[in-house]
Amino acid sequence: MNTSIDNGELSDTRFAEIGRRHAAEITDRGEGSQAAEAPTDEASIAGRLAATERNVAELREQVAALLATVERGRGGAVDAEHDELTHALNQTGARRVLDQIAAQDQRYVLVMFGIDKLVGINRQYGNSVGDNILNAFASKLANSFPEHEAIRWSGNEFIVAVPGQTRAAVLAQAEEALLLLERRKFKLRGSGEAIGKVTASAAIVADQNNDVQWVIEEARAKLQGAMLSGGNRVAV
Repeated sequence: MNTSIDNGELSDTRFAEIGRRHAAEITDRGEGSQAAEAPTDEASIAGRLAATERNVAELREQVAALLATVERGRGGAVDAEHDELTHALNQTGARRVLDQIAAQDQRYVLVMFGIDKLVGINRQYGNSVGDNILNAFASKLANSFPEHEAIRWSGNEFIVAVPGQTRAAVLAQAEEALLLLERRKFKLRGSGEAIGKVTASAAIVADQNNDVQWVIEEARAKLQGAMLSGGNRVAV
């Protein structure tokens, strides 16, 4: 995302405004016309707090997208190297990363990721839910590969190119990313309904002086095999 730190005041203001709106919705929900008394028992308070926490988590994930929308409305420059949804690198940005690796004549390990059964999730819950999952997974990749930029290659495909590391070391990072996603509890906004466990799969291919397109196609074939075998696994 190309939004600078100068937008912090705008982010705080808009975040507070949206937060107040959601808080009002939570307060009104379920009380009907007899909303004179707030619930005082511990179970009701705990439920309200849980609902508030869910909404806050969702709002945080939307702040970056909101700021990008504001910048576009102001005529701000479009970031040509980053994916608008997840803020991971896009294929244009990927070329810079891959060219740098090639310029240094480094061998690398490429990992390709994909969300398991994303098409079914979109069909059942809507594309906005699928978009939230993709956005969340991009964050997991940033956590698991802090020294390397994740790339949203196309649709449901993310790749990370890791130079100078063994396949075993990269495997551990890929497995960590899958575990972080599996532990994330996704719930529908408003109803709080859980959508069930969401998992991803991955494939690892080591560069052997091959063309990068060959490496990507090899990783894609392995990834599809991992998904068809039940998912939530890394193919090596």
